[in-house]
Amino acid sequence: MTAPADGALQAPRASEDFEVRELQHGEVAEWFHVYCTRNYPDTNARTFAQGWGDTRFAPIQEVDGTAVHTYYVASTPEAAYMESVLHDVPLAPAGMFEVASLRYFHLVRLRLPPVLRYVSFHTPFLPQLGITRAQLIDSPPAFYDSTRKWSQAACLQCADAQAVGYGSKRDDAARCLLLFGQRLPDPPFEVLGEEPLALGPRRDELLRLVRALKLHEV
Repeated sequence: MTAPADGALQAPRASEDFEVRELQHGEVAEWFHVYCTRNYPDTNARTFAQGWGDTRFAPIQEVDGTAVHTYYVASTPEAAYMESVLHDVPLAPAGMFEVASLRYFHLVRLRLPPVLRYVSFHTPFLPQLGITRAQLIDSPPAFYDSTRKWSQAACLQCADAQAVGYGSKRDDAARCLLLFGQRLPDPPFEVLGEEPLALGPRRDELLRLVRALKLHEV
């Protein structure tokens, strides 16, 4: 199976050769999630998106049309910042970052179940699907309608998968997961801590990253 000649991301077939792998605590002991209360004031550390949003891999649906409850996590705080707070800030040329916006953001530290099964969208397993990282992970938001079809196919075709896993676009040193809420235990994870990004050491940590990226603070 080969990609279309024009380089566009093709739609998944009814039966794809997805790679399902197991993630254990020894690989990543803690994960990180950033949530924002700007548009959804009641959001908290345990809030899964339930059909709202417009991201690379969500929202997606079950076979019956109900929303898959989704939740993004990253393996480092820096990746969580890059994939959320700084997601839309250009890096070249350096864009502007509104420091006051930090009042809406919180960082969550969490521990996932001891064993988690996920569909791997990491680079070694994309050729068997006939697609590339550039098409699936590194493409701009204009292609989200196409990339979401792959996360939905992974969810529907792999009934035992609890997430999709991939390398962060904005910080390629880190791993990311999109969790499928209905397939996780209750509770789905253990919250180890929660900190506002507008105050204290996490604010300092994020602003060090902003300055290392040479972004313009406003």
